[in-house]
Amino acid sequence: MKQDLISSVQIILFLPLTTVGLAGQSFPGKPKIIRCRSLEKETFSCWWKPGSDGGLPTNYTLFYSKDSEEEIYECPDYRTSGPNSCYFNKNHTSPWTTFNITVTATNEIGSNSSDPQYVDVTSIVQPGSPVNLTLETKRSANIMYLWAKWSPPLLADASSNHLYHYELRIKPEEKEEWETISVGVQTQCKINRLNAGMRYVVQVRCTLDPGEWSEWSSERHILIPSGQSPPEKPTIIKCRSPEKETFTCWWKPGLDGGHPTNYTLLYSKEGSGFCASDIFWNSTSNNIFKVEEGSPYTVGFYRLLWIVMAQRRTSL
Repeated sequence: MKQDLISSVQIILFLPLTTVGLAGQSFPGKPKIIRCRSLEKETFSCWWKPGSDGGLPTNYTLFYSKDSEEEIYECPDYRTSGPNSCYFNKNHTSPWTTFNITVTATNEIGSNSSDPQYVDVTSIVQPGSPVNLTLETKRSANIMYLWAKWSPPLLADASSNHLYHYELRIKPEEKEEWETISVGVQTQCKINRLNAGMRYVVQVRCTLDPGEWSEWSSERHILIPSGQSPPEKPTIIKCRSPEKETFTCWWKPGLDGGHPTNYTLLYSKEGSGFCASDIFWNSTSNNIFKVEEGSPYTVGFYRLLWIVMAQRRTSL
């Protein structure tokens, strides 16, 4: 009888534990604060990694206090910085103040809190990467160079205005080693001594003082024109007649391929093809073709098919 009673008690005691074990439900695991970061010393965000949810719906709450106050506050914005994060705007950020931050996970069975994170906003500054990096080859005094331009990083608070310092790095596509150039506060840079006919990769990054460097921007690639390359395709941009008796056409040259380049305009009339006798050249200024009054070419209808030929001028 005594043995049966002990067995019954054991069954009663173990039954709730067995039920919990079978259901896989328990209080949540301990969350971990993985990073806090400020883009510009006026706002900041913190992110955490959840622990196990104990098999139950689990809520996460970030609490913080300031070293000069006893009051405990809750995160003001769980949305702006993405999942498992808290964003502190200007109204909730105090420079030179230490924040004591914890994250608490809660479900039906219980709760668990992270280790505290102590944050001074001025010590966690890392701006975003510069954006809108563009590359262009230019020529000055017959010397080819690369012109790079970019914009400051995007901010969650668009009204903020900060002075960033920039670095640019460049390398040939097939090389591993980068050359880094200190740019200062300018958002543009002229790069000389590049090899014609070679493709280069360029990135930029920035920093606020004090603070860490941002991540490098997205890569941009560019081919430096070779001295032996043909000129690029020109574009006819406009044809105009002021009085139906004469007309003028203008075009925009492409890159010259690194050499002096001549431009020739060819045209034909409706019903005829291009031939040497159809070529009429009377240049009134650079990149302009004009048909004079009384010319036999002003009689008849001209079809809208024109060719501008760019040819490299060869020195004799």
